[in-house]
Formats: sequence, structure tokens, C-alpha cells
Amino acid sequence: MKYFYSFLLWSLFTVSVANAQQKLNFNYAETPLISVIKDIETNYNVTFSFANAITEDKKITLQLTNVLLEELLTFLEEQTGLKFQKVSENQIIITPDKGFVKNQSLDEVVITGYITTGIDRNKDGSIEVNTKRLGILPGLVSTDIAQSIQLIPGITSLDESATGIQIRGGSPDQNLILYDNIKLYNTGYFYGTFSLFNPFSTQKATIFKSGTSPVYGDRISGIIDITSGDNIPEKTEGGVEIDGISTNVYVKAPFSKKVAMYAFARRSYSDLVKTPTYNSYEDKIFTNFGVAKDINGNTLVLETDDDFSPETSDNDFSFADFNSKLIYKPNNKNTLSVSGLYTRNRLDFNFTGGNELILDSLITQNKGVSFNWKHASNERQHEKLTAYYSEYNSFYQNNEIKDETGDGIGDLSEINIRKNDIIDVGLNFLSTRKIKESQELKIGYQLSYTDLDILISKESPFDAELESSNQDNNNLKNALFGEYTFNFKNKSLISGGLRLVHYNALDEFLIEPRVNFEYQINNQLRFKTAIERRNQPISQLVEFNHTELRLENQLWRLSDNEQFPLLSSNQVSGGLLYHHNKLNIDVDAYYKELDGLTTFTNGFSNPLENLEKGKSTIKGLDILLKYKFNNYKVWAGYTFNDISFKFPNLKDTPESFPGNNDITHHFRVSNTLQLKKWQFSLGWQYRSGKPVTPVNSYEVKIDADGEPAGVVNFGSVNSRRLPDFHRLDASIIHDFNINTKAKALKGQVGMSFLNIYNRVKPLDLIYKAERKPLNDGGIAIPGTTGTTPEELEVILEQVIQRFSLGFTPNISFKLFF
Repeated sequence: MKYFYSFLLWSLFTVSVANAQQKLNFNYAETPLISVIKDIETNYNVTFSFANAITEDKKITLQLTNVLLEELLTFLEEQTGLKFQKVSENQIIITPDKGFVKNQSLDEVVITGYITTGIDRNKDGSIEVNTKRLGILPGLVSTDIAQSIQLIPGITSLDESATGIQIRGGSPDQNLILYDNIKLYNTGYFYGTFSLFNPFSTQKATIFKSGTSPVYGDRISGIIDITSGDNIPEKTEGGVEIDGISTNVYVKAPFSKKVAMYAFARRSYSDLVKTPTYNSYEDKIFTNFGVAKDINGNTLVLETDDDFSPETSDNDFSFADFNSKLIYKPNNKNTLSVSGLYTRNRLDFNFTGGNELILDSLITQNKGVSFNWKHASNERQHEKLTAYYSEYNSFYQNNEIKDETGDGIGDLSEINIRKNDIIDVGLNFLSTRKIKESQELKIGYQLSYTDLDILISKESPFDAELESSNQDNNNLKNALFGEYTFNFKNKSLISGGLRLVHYNALDEFLIEPRVNFEYQINNQLRFKTAIERRNQPISQLVEFNHTELRLENQLWRLSDNEQFPLLSSNQVSGGLLYHHNKLNIDVDAYYKELDGLTTFTNGFSNPLENLEKGKSTIKGLDILLKYKFNNYKVWAGYTFNDISFKFPNLKDTPESFPGNNDITHHFRVSNTLQLKKWQFSLGWQYRSGKPVTPVNSYEVKIDADGEPAGVVNFGSVNSRRLPDFHRLDASIIHDFNINTKAKALKGQVGMSFLNIYNRVKPLDLIYKAERKPLNDGGIAIPGTTGTTPEELEVILEQVIQRFSLGFTPNISFKLFF
């Protein structure tokens, strides 16, 4: 029956429906606004009311295909700074926004609705997600930026999370993520399952997969630049939302025509009420064991007491976040804003196994504030000054209480603490000069200081032992950059940039060249290529020894060019972009070389005790196909990745082997259908399994204490793969109005279903093992000294498995005023 329901849902999207609203194509190049208005009046049968003076000297440059009237008006607002308010079905009023700073550097949109409504492709190759226009997506009922961008080929997540985002084979810590110019070091709750970005507070995100502007630095993979917006609303507006995990509210209030305040707040309620949505995520997070087998299919019988599940453990989880923004526009040349951000994630966990009680506590939080000043010296010259403060704190404590006597009274036997704190402050300046209509020059300077602290300790009160490691590192960065862009008359583009960086912690200057070229062969076909070099002075280590849950066990470290080298990346990409009428085809191939990897920064499934340095090569191909038929849209994305690691000092490993994050094939197909105020979406995705190291042999022996000890022999690193992953997701959204005497309210109710056919498979596998000496009779020799590494046996203590999310329903109710 589950396959029947899946087929039934899929069949909904094979029915074509009459177009509920007319969609047309527009192509303007420096066209007077008054001419554009007349075009719209003729094509959409509407009437505009406005004062002639506000349309003078306004010119429009855009290329849009198959757009709704509301979408077109949004683009006109962005280019003109005017307000286009639809007061009836056929009447639109145009009014001035007195606090608007005109941007000559506005990215020209090449394809609107590149994947779906609200996801557009800019001329420079970046992809823009506008939550105001974002359409329904499969499995989602809220406009979650982190989940939405995973529809883009080349962007995926190994563990279904909102934060474990890989962009073209890069690990999540290799992505630069900014919120209102605040640099973020953690972007998720509940071990990254949920995004910390309040859906109401994220107006727009710009994503770079390649061809990155030299404005951005310090990371070697993708760029995700999020803004909450800076418009001053004409009147107070707000909204409230409740779904299966949290409640969410926001208010945008104008104090005058020049000053406005935004406020966003959200909190989970699973510590008070646990819904079916939360229970499903709980099953995923708090199940750490399953059937483990060796290479011959034999089940590994492990003597362990710390396999836990939701049925054998208790947890208390909550998260909360608050965002605010003050905007001041004294005149049409200046915009000043101050943004603030605070997020907090808390988890208490306990588990009883055998004679041992385990207590875990985890707190992570982000704090940040930024000051932004945009200034227009004249029509051709713009400046932007930004100052920011960012703080990240993570504290984890694990207490183990043992009842050695069996009298029911336990004693504290072990305390493990893991603490990671980061303070990052910086100042950025950018000057943009439009030399001619076809040429633009950007120059800028960045100064930042990062202070990072790590504490790892293990205390055994019984044995009066204490192991502790506390390290405090810092880094001062100075960066100077420039970028020149030339726009051809046929809408082609070439830009070249250079970034010069000095990192105090490394005491060296680094040069990062960037080149981005797009050539329009004809009105339908574009050729694109990009070359870039980038460096990263900070990365995450995976730490397993002092944690029970073994989740969110990444610790940030600064590079020192000794134990923890600087990460460097060279990337070249090229492809074709075809766009005609209702069809989009985008093909992009890329090649990346990464240097500075270590065995600790990538989290191998088998225990590697020594820190070794290595390199990685990534070959990839991204393909996107999208087609629109009236109110029905279908898009399919495919990504091929070949990620290989080379660690020459690792023993018994081939010269090259699959990387830990090597997902060879990833395919996703999505459908959306709009029927008046109803929206439907259905999507299916498939990807290859993650590489893991197999167990060649496993033999249980008895140690000197008479306890079983499982001696394991691992196979070649990452030579096997977990089962392939696939799931079917669906969403339904209905918009409605509530008319009251005071005012009309807008409402929305939505339902989503993840993994409709409930296929649960392991997504990750980790071995917990240690080396011990055994004599010829298979007996461990306590206190043996002078033993060489070759004489030690690897004792397998536990196999930790993480599974995919099961069937997960969710419901959302929103109300806007």
C-alpha cells in the first residue's frame, strides 16, 4: 500500500492545468521606466497610478522569462527604489521610497525561476534565493534557506541535515556563511538537524559554487551570503507561525519614513510537548546501533553497554533564537543599519546501560552584531563599510556513574569535558566604481582578528587521574582585493580579481587570483568558465575520545602550518547554459585540488591514531533540467562526484582511495503544481552510499580479567560503501484570507511528509576501538611495558551507526498582519 500511495501522489503531477495567471517574457536594456509601464499595462490589462516626476530618469535593465506580474513588480522595486502596490486586481499605485540608495552594481538576473519561483541565476553565475517569492518545495512547509539551497545541483548533505552542506565535494566547515555580514561558525540546532536561520528573518541569500568574487575569502568551498533586508515598510507588519517543532514570530515596524526596526524570535517547545515530528527526529538522533557485519557477512557480536536508543534513554532538548535590525535612511544617498543575532541550543541526555549511568549535557550558542553603512557618492560611485563582532561557544560535558558493588549506589567514575570558544571581530570596506556603462571596478580592504580556545579534559576520580589540554590561538588577517568587470554588448561578461592576504598566525602573504567569464553565444545559449585559488586558515577537527554521543564532535582549530596546515584549493569549471521559453538546461563540469587535509579533519570511520597530512582531488559534473507547463513545473538535478584522498604516510592504504564524503551519484527530481490558492509539491531523491572501511575479520578472545575482547582486522580504507539512499517527499500549502472589522489578515496552512515510504538505512558508521597487548594465548597482559605498535592488537569496542530519517509528518500554520 505504501508504494500505491507514493504512486498516487506522483500521479497528481502528470495532470496539466489551465494557467491561473498570465506569465510573459520581458527583455529590457536601459529602457525608460515609463515605456516599461506601458508594456505592462498592455500585456497584463492593468492600470498604473503615479506622479510623472518619480518615473523620470528611471531606466530598466532585466531579462525575465515566463514571470507572474507580482514577480515582475518585485524586480522593478529592486531596480528603481519605488513601491509598486497592487490595490486591486487591475490597479497598481507607484510611490517613492525616500530612503532608497540606488545600486548600480545590482546583479543582472539571467534566469528568473532558475529552479523554481524565487531561485534565480545572476549574470555573474551566483544563485539568488528570494524567500519573498520562493515557491513550495517538496518536504518543506517553511522557507528554510539551508534546506532550499540543497535543490541546487552540486549542493547536498551527507546526513539529511540543514547544516551539513557540501558544495562541490567540500566539507561543511569549508563554506563561508554570513548573516547580515556576521560570520557564523555554527548554523544548526539538534546536531544540525534544524537550521538556526529564522525563516522570517532571511529575505535573500546569494550562493556561489564557483567564480567567487574576491570580496569573499577565508573559505575554500562555497559562499552563502544571507541578508534580512533593509527596506523601510510603509506600515507595521508581522506574522506568527507554529509547526511541529517550534513557534515563530516577527514584526517590522517603521518609526518614521527614515527609521524602522525588525525583530524576529523563535523557540522550540519539545521540552514541553513532543509531537510526531519531533519523535521522528528523536529516533534518528538517539539511535546509535544496528546490525554490524564483517566483509563476509558475519554479524559482529560486541560486548558493550553503551548502545542506546530513544526507548532506553531520556533527553531534554530546546533551542531559541532572536534577531533584530535597526535601519536608518537619512537621505537617498545613505543607509545605515545595525543587526544583532543570538541563538542557543541546549540538550540534556541520560542513558543507563549495565551498571553504568551516563549523563550528557551540550550547549551551543552564537552571538553577533554588525554595523553597515552604504553610501552613494554619485550615480557611478558607491561605498560600503561594515564592522562586525561574532562569538561562538560550545560546551559539552559527559559524566559516567558506575555501580561497582551492585548496591544501587553509583559513584562518579569519569568526567569528560569538551569546550570550544571563538571570538571574531572585523572591519570591511568596499568601493564600487562604474567607469563606463560596461565597466565596473571594485576595490576593498578587510581586517579581522580571531581568538580561538579549545579545552579537552578527562578526569577519573577513582584513579585520581586527570588528562587536560587547553589551547588558546589567535590570528590577525589583513586582506586587500580588487575586481574588474567588463560587460559586452551581447550580455557577455568577464571579470578578473585578485586577493592579497596576510595571516599573522602563518606569517606569510598569500595570492588568490579569480577569473570568471560568461559568453552569450546566442539568445538561448551561454558558455561559462571560472578559475580560482582560495585559502582557509581555520577548519574543524573530529574528536571522538571524550564524548559519548559522538555527535556535534567537531572542534574548530586555527592553522599553524605544522600540525594543522593551511587549507588551499585550486578550482576550474566550465559548462553551457541553455535557456529558451519554458526550458532550462545547465551543464557544468569542475575540477578541484585541495591541500592541507589531515586525518583528524575528515573523520574516517576506522580509528586513525596519528595525525597525518594529505591531499584531495575532486572531479564533478552538475546537470540541471527544468521545464514549465502552465502552473506545473518539473526540475531534475544530477551531480557526479569523484573525490579521492591521498595520505602517503598512512600504512596499509592504497596511494589513492575514495574520500570520506565521496557521494558518487546524486539525483533529485521535483514537481510543483499550483491551483489558485493551493500548492502541491512532490520530490524524489537518490544518492550513492558513503564510503566506509570494512572489517576483514573479527575474533573474540578472553583477556586477563576473564572478559571478552574482540580482536579486529580492518580492510582497506574506504573500500566499501553503505547502502544507497533514496526517499520520497511531499508538501501541500493552502493560502487564505481572514476578514475582520479592523483589517484583513492573511493565513497559510501547510503539511509536509518526509520519507513517505519509510525507508531507513544507515548513513554513517564509526568504529570505536583501541590498541591493547595480548599474549600468544589470547590473554591481555595488564601493565605491559615496552610493547611495540606492531605487537598491539586492535580491540573493537563498539560500532556506532547513524540512520536516515524515517517517515516524518509536519504541519504549519501561519498568520500575517
